[in-house]
Formats: sequence, C-alpha cells, structure tokens
Amino acid sequence: MTAMYMGDQLGFALYWLAQNPELYERVTAEADALWAEGDPSEDDFSRDRIDVTHRVLMEALRMSPIVPMSMRTVMNTCVVEGFELPVGAQIVIAQTATHYSEEAFPDPWTFDIDRYVPPRNEHKSRGYAPFGLGTHSCLGSRWADLHIVINLLMLTHYFKIELARPYKRLPMDPLPSQSPSNKLKIRLAEQRHEIRT
Repeated sequence: MTAMYMGDQLGFALYWLAQNPELYERVTAEADALWAEGDPSEDDFSRDRIDVTHRVLMEALRMSPIVPMSMRTVMNTCVVEGFELPVGAQIVIAQTATHYSEEAFPDPWTFDIDRYVPPRNEHKSRGYAPFGLGTHSCLGSRWADLHIVINLLMLTHYFKIELARPYKRLPMDPLPSQSPSNKLKIRLAEQRHEIRT
C-alpha cells in the first residue's frame, strides 16, 4: 500500500513541478548539484541541499493529498461541536479539508512553496495534515517523504519532464485513495544525463 501511495504522490508532485517552470528549474539545479561529482551519498541529502525539492513536495501534499480523509469508529461516546457521537458510530475525518482554508493557508488555491519557510511556517499550524493527525499519523511519513524527494531529484536530473498537454485542472481519481487520473499524461521530453548502472 505504501508503494501505491508514494507512486501516486510522486505523480502529483511531478504534475505541480511541470505546472511551475521556475520551480522545476530550481529543483533541477538542486538535483544537478547533488549529482555533480557522481552518485550522492546519503549524507548529501541534507535538508539545506534538498530544500526547494522538499518544499515542492510539501506543497504538493497540501494541494493534492493522497489520503484526504480517514474512517474511524467511535470508541467512547463524546460530544463534538454540539453533536453527540455514540459508541460504534462510523465517522469520516476530513483531516486535509483545512488545506484549503484561508485561515490556515492564505490564498490556498495557489501553489506556493514559501509557505514553509520563516516567518510564515504555515505547515506548523494544525491545518497541515497530509499524513493524518495525532496518534493516527502515518508511521512511514518521513520515509515516504524522503523517497519521494529523492525520486523527484533523480527524475529531474536525468530527464526533462513535461505534461503531454496543458491541463486546466489536475485530473484525479478519488478512490480507493486520491490519485492522478489516467487522463494525466507526463512525458520524458529528453534524457539530460546518461544513467550509470
């Protein structure tokens, strides 16, 4: 399941990169710097050397999260916002609904990686929840995060990636998890560097 989620999120991130050429160039520059002297080591993937790519992923996770909601069963009767939730009730928690809230993310429909740097630090609010909330947060979030960033860097280093055609909206399928639709076509426009084996 994790591989499917990571693949879907990588597809979303590639879409957002291709839609934002200036960011694409910055990610490519980070990738080229990492591979400048051969294959990078694990120590080369420090936060400062992958900063732009990491923030692109964070914003892709905000704009198009692969798990926008969770199903839960009420274990203890409780009252939330004046509504009583009885034991056994099935509820849907739309943890990423706040990703589109002006209060949490000013101008929420704009792809803006500067949300994640001081003084804004919008990801530190309770509104940022692409991997779930609290005790139900994804245990593999950091692992997935790093692997997606490394894949973005590798792809932009070795290839020039483009959308096959312009899209007014990101084509996506909502079930079983949110994923890029088969209508979304991304192509490798050119090979930039030889792939060493």
